[in-house]
Amino acid sequence: MNKKPLHFTSYKIWASLGLLFVLFQASAQDFLHTEGKYIYDKNGNEVILRGIGTGNWMIQEGYMMQTSSVAGTQHEFRNKLEAVIGETLADSFYTVWLDNHLRKVDIDSMKAWGFNSIRPALHYYWFTPPIEDEPVAGEITWRNKGFELLDSLINWCTANEMYVILDMHGAPGGQGKDANISDYDPAKPSLWESDLNKAKLVALWKKIAERCADEPYVGGYDLINEPNWTFSESNYAPLWNLYKDITTAIREVDSNHMVIVEGNWFANDFNGLPAIWDDNLVLSFHKYWTYNTQGSIDWMIQLRNSRNVPIWLGESGENSNTWFTELIALVEKNHIGWSWWPIKKPGINNILQSEANTDYLQLIEYWKGNTTKPTVEAAFQAVLTFALNHKLENCTIHRDVIDAMMRQPGSMETLPYKTHLLGEPIFAAEYDLGRNNVAYFDTDTANYNLSTGTYVNWNQGWSYRNDGVDIEKCTDALANNGYSVGWTAAGEWLMYTVQVPAQAAYTFDLRHASGSSGGTIHMEVDGVDVTGPVKTSGTGGWAVWQTKTLENIILPEGEHKIKLAIDKAGCNLNYFKFYNPTEIANADFIYLSSQTYNNGWQVALTLNKEITSDNISASEFIVKVGSEIAGVTEAAALSTDKRILLLTLDKKIYFNKTSYASYAGTSVMSGSQQLAAFTSQLVTNTLPKRQLIPGKIQAENFYYNNGLVLEDCTDTGGGQNTGYAANGDYLDYLVLVNASGDYKFNFRVACTTTNRKLTVQLADSNQVTDLGTITFTNTGGWQTWNTQSMVLPLTNGEHRLRLYITMGEFNLNWFEATVYTDIEQPESNTGLNIFPNPVKNDLQIQLNENIRTDAHISIMNVMGQMVMTSGMENTSQTFKVGFLAPGVYFVEVVNSQQRMIQRIIKE
Repeated sequence: MNKKPLHFTSYKIWASLGLLFVLFQASAQDFLHTEGKYIYDKNGNEVILRGIGTGNWMIQEGYMMQTSSVAGTQHEFRNKLEAVIGETLADSFYTVWLDNHLRKVDIDSMKAWGFNSIRPALHYYWFTPPIEDEPVAGEITWRNKGFELLDSLINWCTANEMYVILDMHGAPGGQGKDANISDYDPAKPSLWESDLNKAKLVALWKKIAERCADEPYVGGYDLINEPNWTFSESNYAPLWNLYKDITTAIREVDSNHMVIVEGNWFANDFNGLPAIWDDNLVLSFHKYWTYNTQGSIDWMIQLRNSRNVPIWLGESGENSNTWFTELIALVEKNHIGWSWWPIKKPGINNILQSEANTDYLQLIEYWKGNTTKPTVEAAFQAVLTFALNHKLENCTIHRDVIDAMMRQPGSMETLPYKTHLLGEPIFAAEYDLGRNNVAYFDTDTANYNLSTGTYVNWNQGWSYRNDGVDIEKCTDALANNGYSVGWTAAGEWLMYTVQVPAQAAYTFDLRHASGSSGGTIHMEVDGVDVTGPVKTSGTGGWAVWQTKTLENIILPEGEHKIKLAIDKAGCNLNYFKFYNPTEIANADFIYLSSQTYNNGWQVALTLNKEITSDNISASEFIVKVGSEIAGVTEAAALSTDKRILLLTLDKKIYFNKTSYASYAGTSVMSGSQQLAAFTSQLVTNTLPKRQLIPGKIQAENFYYNNGLVLEDCTDTGGGQNTGYAANGDYLDYLVLVNASGDYKFNFRVACTTTNRKLTVQLADSNQVTDLGTITFTNTGGWQTWNTQSMVLPLTNGEHRLRLYITMGEFNLNWFEATVYTDIEQPESNTGLNIFPNPVKNDLQIQLNENIRTDAHISIMNVMGQMVMTSGMENTSQTFKVGFLAPGVYFVEVVNSQQRMIQRIIKE
C-alpha cells in the first residue's frame, strides 16, 4: 500500500483527526460487494471466494507450534521462550518469524495454484499493545509492525489480483475461553469483560479501515473470529451490539468494503441475530469434521434466504483430501465461497508442510520436564531454524492437497502423480492424483468425528500424502522413494498412469514386506486382470523387504491405467516393476481369474490372451455354486474385450454364495494355442452385501445415508444410532427377502415428541414405491428407547429398502422384519370378493348370503389401527376409501361363525 505506519500516537489525537477526515470514495459497487444473497465484483460478476488462512503467522497456536501440551497460546509460548533465551532474543525470533512465515513468493504461489483470496489471521498485539501496557490508561497507541506486515500483504495480493479478507483472529483480551484460538489469558479481562478492550477493538478496526478504504483488493473485514463465550443474555446481545459498534466506526471512514460477522460458539450460533444493520454485510460460518451432505449446510442456506445476505464458509480444513474435495464441491454448488486453514504447519493436511527440527523438539521436551535445559545459544538457534523452516522454499509442497481442493471438486478424472516409465520401479505411494474410488480406494478416507463420535486417522502412517492411503517411511536398501504403503485391507486399490512402449510379455516384480503370513494382490490394466492372484509370503517383518517375481505378464502398448488391487491384507508395498519384454507367443494361454457378472447370472473368466475361436462349448465348463452345480447355458467372448469369456448360468449366484469354475476342453483358442485346463478356481463374488429378511438390521449398517448423523447409543447392546433426522433425509439398505408375504417391522426408536413419521419405501430400478408410513410416539428422551411396529408386504428377492423421514426428528437404533403372524390368516376367503385392488376411491365388497348375516366390516392400517368400520346391509356394497392415505390396508370381515382378512393396496 506504500503507506507509512505511525508510531504510538494516542487514540485521542487520531479521534480528533477523524473529525477532519474527508474522503472522496468511489461507490461500493466498484469493489467486492454484496447484492442480495451473493457476492459480486466491480463488473457485476458473481465471485466465489477460494481462499486460505495464514494460520500461525501473526497469531501462534500451540498445535501448529507443536506445543499444545505445554504452551497452547502465543503468550504462553513467548513466556516460556523468554525464560530460556531472554526478551531481546525472543524479539529477534519474532522478527524472523513474522518476516519469513509469509512472503511475496507465498502469495504468488497461491495465485498460481488457483486461490483468489487470502484470509490473514490478525493478532491485535502487532497493531496496538494490551490495555495494561498502554502508557496512559484508557488511551490507545499504535504499533508499526502489524501495519507494515498488512501493507506488504495487500501489495502482494493486489499485484496478483487476489482479495484480502482481514480476519481479527486475536481480539484485545481474547474473544473466547478456548484460549488457543485468540491468545486469551484467563488471568486478565477478556474482550467481553472489559470496555477498554472493546474500545480498542473498535478503534483498531477503524484504523485498519481508514488505511484500506480505497484498496480495490481488500475484500472485507471479518470482525471477530470464532467468538465462544457464555453470555448472560441468551440472544447474545453483547456480540451483536459490538458488531454494530465496529460497523459504525468502519463506515465513518470506509463505505466500500464488506463487513463479515460470525455467530457465537465458533462462528456457528446466530441465535438472536438482529435485523441486518448494513447493506454490505456477509454472514460467515465455519465447518470442521462433519459429514458433507446438503443437510449439513442447509441451516446456513436458510439463514441466507431469510435474511437476503450472502454467506461465506470463512474457515475449514484440518482433514483429508477426500473431505476437502467433498466440502468444496458442496459449497460451490450452493454458491458459497470458502477459506481453508491454514497455509502451512507441520503435518500432511495443508498445502505447505514445514518441518519441526530436532533441536526445536528437544526444547519442547525441556518445557515438558523430560530433558535438561538447553543453552541460550542452542535454544535460540532451535527456534530460528523452526522459523526459517516455514519459508516456502524450505517447505514440502503438497500438490495432492492443492489438486484435491482446486481440480477434484469438479472432476472425476485422474492425473499422473509423476511420469512412470516401464523398466523402472513404480513406487506404491506415487499413485495417481484423484478422488477416492477414482485414483485409489481406501476404507478410511476422512475424519467425520463430529457426526460419528469417532475419530478416524485416515492415513495411519501420517506421511507423504493426505489421502486415505496409509503411507509410512521406507528404507528399503534395494530401491525406495522414502515411502511405502502399509496397513492394507482387502478391497483397497491404487491406480497408476503408465506409458507402455510396446505390447509384450513382461517380467513383473513386486517388492513387499510382511510381519504376518503375507497377503494377496493382483494387477489390472484398464480394468482387466493381467496377473491373476499374486500371493506374497511373510518376510519376517513389516520393513523386511523381498521381491516376488512373475513371468510373461502381457501388457498392451500405449498409455494405460494400471491398478494394484489388494485381495487379502497382510503385506506392505514398496514398488512394482515391469521389465524384460519378450514375444507374446512365448507365453502360454492361461486362465487368470474370474468374478460374478450381470448381477450374478453370469461368470466372467479373465484370460491372459484374446480368444479367437467363435464356437465355444458350454459343456466344457463347470460352475459350482455352494454345494450345487449351476448349468452353463452359453459360453462366449465379451464383444468389447476378447480376453474375457462370459459363462451364462441357469441359476443366479447370490451375494452370500461361494462359487468355483473349472474347464477341461479344446474349444477355447487364442490363435493356435488352446486354453490350459483349470480346476475349482474361486469366482470372486463382486455382488454387494445384503441384509437378510427376515432379520434384524442395525441402523448404522446402511448402504447409503442421505443426511442423518451417527452417534453413540446407550440402548441395550450399545453401538450407534442414527439421529438428527430431518424431513427428506433417508437411509437405504440392500436387502434379500427370503419369501413373499407380510412382515412385521419393529423399529427401535427414541424421540421427545409425538407424530414423528417414517415411510418405508422400495427404491428399486430408479423407481420409488411407498409401502407404508409409521407414526412414532414420544418415548420420553433421545436415549429412551422402545419398539414400535407396523406390517408391510414384501416380495421375495433383492431390493433396495429405503427408510424415508417424513416428519423428523427421532433416533433409530435398529429395525427388524419378521414373518407376520399377529393376525390369524384364514385358510380360505371363499365367499369374499373385494375389488378393485389396488383401489383409488370406490371399494366394492361382495359377500355370499350366509356370510352377510350379522357381518361386520373393518379396515385397518399396517399398524393395526382401525381406520374405517361398517356393517353390511347388502351382499354387495361400495365403500368410499378415497380419504385414506396411499399404502397397504387390511379388510377384515367378521361374523358369528368366521373371520376373513384380505390385504388391499390404496393408490
